[in-house]
Amino acid sequence: MKAWEIGEQTGIDRLRQVERDDPIAGPGEIVVKVTAAGLNYRDLMMVRGHYGSDHPENRIPLTDGVGVIEAMGEGVEGLAIGNRVVAQNFLPWLDDGGFGFHVFGQDVGISADGWLAEKIKLPAAAAIKLPNSVSDETAATLAVVACTVWHAMVAFGGAGPGKLVLAQGTGGVSIFALQLAKAMGAEFAITSSSEEKLAKAREMGADYTINYRETDDWAAALLEATGGRGADVVVDTIGFGEMAQTMAATAVEGRIGTVGALSGTPQDAATFNQGAMLGKNITLKGITSGHRGMFEAALKLVAEHNIEMLIDRSFAFDEAKAAYEHLESGAHMGKVMIRVS
Repeated sequence: MKAWEIGEQTGIDRLRQVERDDPIAGPGEIVVKVTAAGLNYRDLMMVRGHYGSDHPENRIPLTDGVGVIEAMGEGVEGLAIGNRVVAQNFLPWLDDGGFGFHVFGQDVGISADGWLAEKIKLPAAAAIKLPNSVSDETAATLAVVACTVWHAMVAFGGAGPGKLVLAQGTGGVSIFALQLAKAMGAEFAITSSSEEKLAKAREMGADYTINYRETDDWAAALLEATGGRGADVVVDTIGFGEMAQTMAATAVEGRIGTVGALSGTPQDAATFNQGAMLGKNITLKGITSGHRGMFEAALKLVAEHNIEMLIDRSFAFDEAKAAYEHLESGAHMGKVMIRVS
């Protein structure tokens, strides 16, 4: 099969296309013919050498993907040849209570081979059959954002009718949070430096949009727009470098699920103290993706509400480097996808 490998992890230029033996399904495993794969910011960090260490040069990248079961090993039940499937990124994390450091040992595209190949081998227990109403384009770009957003916004944040959700920027996490929040009947606030992107967000249902380039104190702008209320739930994509503003934008008894510094803000540049956190009784939680059950719950809502992921651009398999470069440019809104077959 054809596959891409991460190489020396000193930049996008070190990605390399190779030919490898087809994977073989062992007991409890399936082999999936990959249809398409999606990029996340962590995939870019991976090839730069900024996401963990000691990854072998022959690691196949990409955490998001979709495909069709081509072969099954002994003991596989509940699946069939020809089923379209996806999988959560932490393969052993199947339900509540299953999280631990051990899950990082089977992290798709990081510590286990990912979807940027013509075929991928997965444990059958991690495979989720796709509803017919969910397109390959949506499924290919869904795993990381679905698990992360459901965990931060719903399982932890308790988003729903009467709640105001805030997400920063217009990358894949924030845009999916917007789509999911509106499907659940919540209000939504979003920030961006682009008026064009904010206009698109309003078309998608955003109730409050703030240009942080034109308004340095975007937290104050949100408080003014909401009559001093602020956001009940925050899907924080900026990280600790801007946590002072994030907390200022958060409502009393609000919940902040921080998913990482996707803006590239240095994590050692923390700018908040405990005053705002204690004064508002804010709960802050680190979010490391989510388990299979969270993915299934998000996928069910995607199917019920016919949610289609916003795909900024789609690239051919041979154009993988160009896909990474487009993500790196920051010009995208939503997700970047690579077609495999």
